[in-house]
Amino acid sequence: MMSSYQNLVLRLGASLAMIIFFSLCCIYPAVAITQNLEMSSTRGYTIKTTFSYDEPNLITISEHGTGTTNVLKNLTVSFYAPSGAMIANYNNIIDGTGQNNYFEFNYDPATQQLLGKIDFGGESAGEMYLKGEVGQELSLIEVEASGKEKVVDRIE
Repeated sequence: MMSSYQNLVLRLGASLAMIIFFSLCCIYPAVAITQNLEMSSTRGYTIKTTFSYDEPNLITISEHGTGTTNVLKNLTVSFYAPSGAMIANYNNIIDGTGQNNYFEFNYDPATQQLLGKIDFGGESAGEMYLKGEVGQELSLIEVEASGKEKVVDRIE
């Protein structure tokens, strides 16, 4: 009788160990996806954006303003003069936290294209940003020291 009880305990222990082992082996860690976008303006300015997120099966990504983001973990945008020299660089999202009040980003992971309204880059005097509606007109804007916004170029 003791022998069958010991066999039962051993079998239960072995089964439990196998279940735990296979459960741990089958849990996949989140895979970070990093995307790079590059746009050129009519006068030769270049805007490069790099962003990352963890959810591979999203229909769209939509982020707005400051605070905790919905999906994006990081987003950096860099602006380059027609000469190729970097003229501005901004970290709009850092570790899942939006940094700018006016930030707006809409993206389709399936087509790897921006969608709808966007507004990213800087927002204060002396800074640059890209704003507009994809498919219509995007403007590269510089905020002058006075606070006045000046359209530097367009992406059509």
